[in-house]
Amino acid sequence: MTSPWLTIPLEDYEAHMALPEVGQAEMLAEELEIAIRQRVPDSCAIIGCAGGNGFEELAIAGVRRIVGIDLNPDYVECARRRHAGLPGLELHVADVRRPLAACAPVELVYAGLLFEYVDVAPALSTLRGLCAAGGTLVVVLQGADGREPVTPTRHTSLAALGSILVLREPDELAEHARPAGFAATRARTRTLPSGRRFEILTFAG
Repeated sequence: MTSPWLTIPLEDYEAHMALPEVGQAEMLAEELEIAIRQRVPDSCAIIGCAGGNGFEELAIAGVRRIVGIDLNPDYVECARRRHAGLPGLELHVADVRRPLAACAPVELVYAGLLFEYVDVAPALSTLRGLCAAGGTLVVVLQGADGREPVTPTRHTSLAALGSILVLREPDELAEHARPAGFAATRARTRTLPSGRRFEILTFAG
């Protein structure tokens, strides 16, 4: 079955995420900035990179190798065009439920709003292979709040995500992380002005 992620135009996704009533583009960029500031990695992978939100900030922060991975080839091609002059950029079209080929490990793996759309165990196994020994995995999970998981907006193409979105509890991720080779090290909650709640989880590789 074709993933809805392959049918949603990038302009719809980016416009939706940037709306004030959604506010998730800004939140994801801020959480990435926090992770970079705390860990100062030489290399970083963004899982579900879309059009490259945060790439320029990574380069400014001194990250010398930036890996972007997304399921949608159109998203990856757009990121390639936007950031053609960015040194140390690698882009891959891949499904993280399967092992990644030809991608060397990185010091920081950032998975923002990924696990709502993938099988947890195989994705964690793939990310463990991507995360260097002694590296860090940072995960952003959307919390349950009694509302529709996908905020209804004028960008109606995103409504298709409701058919595959599954909200995950932090305990579920931690349960699968241990056998995958990750150790939970930190967890905190962030609530947006919209009232949406997100869990920020950190794992050591």
